[in-house]
Amino acid sequence: MASTTTAKRFHHDLRSLADGYGVLCLIAERKASVMARHSGHGTRSVAPIPLNLGAWQLRQDIDRLVESLATAIGLRYRHMDTVSLLKGIMRYEPRLLNRPDMPAIVELTRQAAIRLDRTLNPPPETKMIGWCPACGFELRCDELELKSGYKACDRCSGEYRIKDIQRASMLRLAVGGSRGTAAEISRLLQPWGIDIKSNTISHWGARGLIQPVGMDGERPVFLVWDVWQAHVRKDG
Repeated sequence: MASTTTAKRFHHDLRSLADGYGVLCLIAERKASVMARHSGHGTRSVAPIPLNLGAWQLRQDIDRLVESLATAIGLRYRHMDTVSLLKGIMRYEPRLLNRPDMPAIVELTRQAAIRLDRTLNPPPETKMIGWCPACGFELRCDELELKSGYKACDRCSGEYRIKDIQRASMLRLAVGGSRGTAAEISRLLQPWGIDIKSNTISHWGARGLIQPVGMDGERPVFLVWDVWQAHVRKDG
């Protein structure tokens, strides 16, 4: 049985997710014209990768969490959007708080609410580089941390090499075959603390360090993963 304090915090976290989800979607859906993949005969995909990958990933995580909560209380959620589903869940909070796995439910909801707050109200002068491999907490770096090359997790205190965290983030893109022009990839990577100028990417292409996988008009299109690999090799 949850304490009164825990119940109030859980309700507050659910309310925060419902109130902030719409704004999160607006942030996540700012589109860059970086293609998820090319389909048959080199045609362009109709679904570009969202510019703010951190917000996009958080939205997916919240969707999965909310569906899990709905399943736990037997709430039918087909054809319901996430905000409507959250409001429905809030009507059945006691069912969740009386479950044996209540501590895990409360903690997962708390972490989602914290991540949402950090996305909507990010600490000043920081960049989101990825997620802690130990606890999954969002990792943000200021300029000094980026220059140092290492980041300690604010949640579990584990310390990691920033390039390793960024590499894991880039693997998310590699799985989808993400690609774009030099300018598009440069813009995509900047919010992740990865500063690669579009001229540099074009230069790598001209030297054959990375190979184009298509054309966007007269502009060559490169894989994001290939650009990242060239960047890592350059920095040793």
